[in-house]
Amino acid sequence: MEEVFRWWTDEGLLARWMSPVGSAEVKVDLRVGGALRVVMRGEGIEIRHWGEYVEIDPPHRLAFTWNSPYTDGASLVTVSLLAEGDLATRVSIVHSNLPEAVADSHAGGWGAMTERLAGELAAA
Repeated sequence: MEEVFRWWTDEGLLARWMSPVGSAEVKVDLRVGGALRVVMRGEGIEIRHWGEYVEIDPPHRLAFTWNSPYTDGASLVTVSLLAEGDLATRVSIVHSNLPEAVADSHAGGWGAMTERLAGELAAA
């Protein structure tokens, strides 16, 4: 579980998976009130995201605001981690306060990114 939390909070590790396709540039100021910046690049598109950490409870929970050109203001991402046995971690992501019109695309994006994260963790 600690290792999974590290992949959510270390900017070098986040950059390896925090985009559904392509690459990401990430800046992390890991403290409550600290900034999170993610620039996703892929398929000829660049999307800038920014937010602020509102909760950091290693290695169990992380919450941050999430702004992008598609969110129409700040939404909230809450990541909860739960150990399942000695080697597995259940990751739960709740992305709230999203405009209904973009909820499905964000769900798909988080799904693709968590698959990338799982692949990175398996290879580590």
